[in-house]
Amino acid sequence: MRHNYLRIRSALLVAFTYAVAAAANADTPVYAVQQNGDMLFYKHAGDTNGSASWPIQAANIGNGWDFRQVFAGDAGSVYAVAQNGDMLFYKHAGYETGSADWPVQATKIGNGWDFRQVFAGDNGAIYAITRNGDMLFYQHAGFRDGSADWPIQAVKIGSGWNFRQVFAGSEGAIYAVTQSGDMLFYKHAGYETGSADWPIQAVKIGNGWDFRQVFAGDNGAIYAITQNGDMLFYQHAGFRDGSADWPIQAVKIGSGWNFKEVFAGGR
Repeated sequence: MRHNYLRIRSALLVAFTYAVAAAANADTPVYAVQQNGDMLFYKHAGDTNGSASWPIQAANIGNGWDFRQVFAGDAGSVYAVAQNGDMLFYKHAGYETGSADWPVQATKIGNGWDFRQVFAGDNGAIYAITRNGDMLFYQHAGFRDGSADWPIQAVKIGSGWNFRQVFAGSEGAIYAVTQSGDMLFYKHAGYETGSADWPIQAVKIGNGWDFRQVFAGDNGAIYAITQNGDMLFYQHAGFRDGSADWPIQAVKIGSGWNFKEVFAGGR
């Protein structure tokens, strides 16, 4: 009996340890690029409940970020598209602590990225929207180490993506904001294979999204920056099935977000 008790106790301790570790790593890293090219780091601990909890705010983690576009993928991967279309890779090892720890910096991993918009999904998925509205899919297998490993490149997976803004959430969730401010939901089931598999397309899940910028964190967290620099938080509980389920809407969690570019990193 004692052996059983010890085994159960050990299993519970392991489960508790993993739960604590998961909770500690559950916060959303948010990056802001200033007009002068400095990059600031924020840690949002309220990404599950919409609270204005920011244990790390405006930590300067770099400079010289004068690129056409900057966005983040999973596990501290940060991508920068230069003015000449080169794609550069950075590894931010401090994405959990806010430290300016960059073991990989400005590694060129591609060229010809002359697109209207580029953004990342989960596990190295990269989406590019051409000037004519085609959506192309890339798989960056080197998102952990910065290697120029692209097993899937420029596969056309859709057309007609002529929206004000498009961005990705978790598990193949894609959001598109129309010119009129409607929010449309798409489910890309092919985010790991590059297939044009869209079981859910253009489902309207909201309106009034007339913001300067909108982007997603993990697990349905959506951030919106108003024209006056306020940051609003939304929780989209329907990020898996496309339902218009918003248990948290338009909660103000900050102000003064008047940056050139703001985006969240994945965990």
